[in-house]
Amino acid sequence: MAGGTDNWPVVDLVDLLDVLELEEIASGRFRARNVTSTLPTTLGSQTLAQAVVAAERTVRHMAVQSMHGVFPRGGYADRAVDVDVEVVQSGRSLATAQVTFRQDGREHARVLTMLSVDEPDFLAHQAALPADVPGPQECADLPCALLPWEVRTFGGADALALDLAGPPSLDVWMRCDKAPDLPMLSRALLAHGSEGFLGPVTLRPYPQAEIARRGGRGRSAMLAQTVTFHRPFTVHDWLLLRCESPFAGAGRMYSRIQIFTRAGELVASADAQGLMRAQEPAAKA
Repeated sequence: MAGGTDNWPVVDLVDLLDVLELEEIASGRFRARNVTSTLPTTLGSQTLAQAVVAAERTVRHMAVQSMHGVFPRGGYADRAVDVDVEVVQSGRSLATAQVTFRQDGREHARVLTMLSVDEPDFLAHQAALPADVPGPQECADLPCALLPWEVRTFGGADALALDLAGPPSLDVWMRCDKAPDLPMLSRALLAHGSEGFLGPVTLRPYPQAEIARRGGRGRSAMLAQTVTFHRPFTVHDWLLLRCESPFAGAGRMYSRIQIFTRAGELVASADAQGLMRAQEPAAKA
């Protein structure tokens, strides 16, 4: 695809919530499964969501503040996953935990998490949300198979139409009021949802004809992603994802997202680096 979301794997909300119910084998050790999708490999977005749950269930008196995930290879979607949490450091207000995902002894993802307790502000400032950003009531539905909840953007599906080009930026509203309203679950679902637009926003300046002229889109994959939670929030309320891609080149794409509440409070940030290459030429007979 050049910029749309129509070939994303279909994810069911009930299935995703079930996948986040990790089976605890021992302290810091869990057994998990993957969401049922059309892809044979594990979704990196699901891995980030599971890392939130695994870390907070291991360091129970703290919440994930920041997480950095790397995905050195693809996992198998049809196989169970061993999730191991190593508490690197734990103090009164901060902790660091490494969450590792393995199948048959083969590691396919690693997420380093920082957890903390709530602390009062010492300094306090944030990026401002422009007053002219269209609200969710002014936007149309944007069908996103990867995100099984309400998603809207100005212009709806036409904003990511394959035959149109636009700037490498996009404002997307989303909310999920059908999931339990739990802080840990809100963090996990936002971590899952933040990945979805990192690739499409990079591709947005290039209509389908331009992608074809460059050789056609070949291999693409998310290599590393960071998510930071700044303030408490709930996915039951509308959240605005301000997505942009400041750089693409050398077979890589870099994108970042700022997440605001409707009131303009910056509650989270995300950024990622991915692999994006042209199709390889067909081998000669």
